[in-house]
Amino acid sequence: MKNLFTLFVVLLLTAQLSFAGVVDVRFTNGNLSDNSYCVTVQVKAQDISFEIGSATVFFTYNTAALRNPAATPIKFSETDLCALSGTTSFYRNSFTSLETGELGEGNYAILLLAPNQGCPTITNAEWVDVAQFCFEVVDASAPANLAFSTKYTAFNTVDNSGYQHDLGELSSALEAVSVPSLETATTGIVIYPNYTQNKVTVEYGVKESGTVNIAVYDMLGRNVYTAQKNVISGKHTLDVDLSKFGNGYYLIEIDNGTEKVTEKILLAK
Repeated sequence: MKNLFTLFVVLLLTAQLSFAGVVDVRFTNGNLSDNSYCVTVQVKAQDISFEIGSATVFFTYNTAALRNPAATPIKFSETDLCALSGTTSFYRNSFTSLETGELGEGNYAILLLAPNQGCPTITNAEWVDVAQFCFEVVDASAPANLAFSTKYTAFNTVDNSGYQHDLGELSSALEAVSVPSLETATTGIVIYPNYTQNKVTVEYGVKESGTVNIAVYDMLGRNVYTAQKNVISGKHTLDVDLSKFGNGYYLIEIDNGTEKVTEKILLAK
């Protein structure tokens, strides 16, 4: 199936302040189930650590492939009680979408109602989930053209200086997403880092819709974790959470149907 879905793109956005930090944004952990396709938006700091204020995540998609997106807030949301010693949240969220012809647009807003009360702190060491977006699949063989808008996606720092949603200045960006055809799509598997305190990231590609198997073994050969992902063709990223396991070496095995890769990981918390 010649599916040309885009699963990963990074924007670099800089807040215009004296202590400005750079935010990386990506789509990740895409999962196809029946007639639904879900993907998570994540952020991390590229350089200095800081808290996020109000923000807008604006993306576009091809309505011939996907329709009717719905958003589920994760972090930086009114349900994530991390402010004032974990007792409350000062964030509010909203999501709207517009579909005109073959162009779909999604606008996810994060509003910080109280200056300097943003949380959690984002660092350059770990991606943080912002929200999950789920679409109805219209045609799995059509290109999704799922991409961030480099003009309208912006993040304020925590004090919300200036006009909301207007502090993001692009330092660099991928304005157009290059989507390979199936004949040229990358199907390799990369697992990193090999030393971690909690998570490892897996990057892989598949030529057609199917399943990817993930397994984790301890050094005695015991299977301590197994998962199976239903995916669409293209490039994918996936986070594997090892935080519940004890310190030591583990083997992570990924099988995408074309290639099987095993990587030794040191977990040291």
